[in-house]
Amino acid sequence: MAVLDTHTPHQLVRDIQSLLTKNRNIMVRWIKAHVGYRSDEEADTLDKKAITEGVVRKALKPRCELKQHLQELFFFKWQNLCDNGNTGRSVH
Repeated sequence: MAVLDTHTPHQLVRDIQSLLTKNRNIMVRWIKAHVGYRSDEEADTLDKKAITEGVVRKALKPRCELKQHLQELFFFKWQNLCDNGNTGRSVH
């Protein structure tokens, strides 16, 4: 899996890895479209700009793949905290 690969060439994966090592909370949520959310409006603007300027966008992976990757990523972080933490007792 790309998120666990320490030598990945993908900038997005490296950005996610960096956020996780900084103990940031990441929340992925669905929001209703076209109701005035600022970030959603910004995304719509960027989409329209990409269409009118002919910028090619890479399609996102299906939601089920994203969910699986996030679960594996969070498990990896949790396991790392358990293995390297200084609280609690060791179970192995």
